Amino acid sequence: MKILLSVAVLGLTFSAFAKPQICSFDYQKEGSTLSWTAFKTPKKVGVGAKFSDFLITAKNAKSTDDLLASASFEVNSQSIDSGDKGRDMKIAQFFFKNMLKGTKISGKVLKVSNNVADVEMTMNGTTKVISMTSKFDEASSKLIVKGALDVLEFGMKDNLAALTKACFEKHEGVTWPNVDLELSASVKKSCK
Repeated sequence: MKILLSVAVLGLTFSAFAKPQICSFDYQKEGSTLSWTAFKTPKKVGVGAKFSDFLITAKNAKSTDDLLASASFEVNSQSIDSGDKGRDMKIAQFFFKNMLKGTKISGKVLKVSNNVADVEMTMNGTTKVISMTSKFDEASSKLIVKGALDVLEFGMKDNLAALTKACFEKHEGVTWPNVDLELSASVKKSCK
């Protein structure tokens, strides 16, 4: 009994003087994906795709929330990859090509609180704040950020109409303005 008590006291003594582990988090482009799902037909069938050309900058941080809060981004809207080259060409030509002030989509994270990120996004010459959920998956070392937007709020009514017309048969005359977004960002965690 005395031995167990001594071991317990010794363990508490060492833990009281042990340095707390300090970790830092860095965004990694390798393995990161920026995907989206748009919807077509009266039944609202989802069509998934991703952007293959995007740049995210973020500062080394002490938490994934701080890492995300420091992030800004730029997306080449012409870099569409849906797995169907004909579809990609139509989306690029009829939806994104005629945006005001060029084909880039840009933005920055304004704040992160309680797993919600307020993201300021500029598209088609219009800037809006979108609330997105965020969570860090420790097992895969991925920061997952999800949200949705309405392209009509970015003044893209004519773009949507042009895409609907170009894809009229396959969309059965309906292209929805809602788009789901997901960033799966690779994060390198280093602890000392």
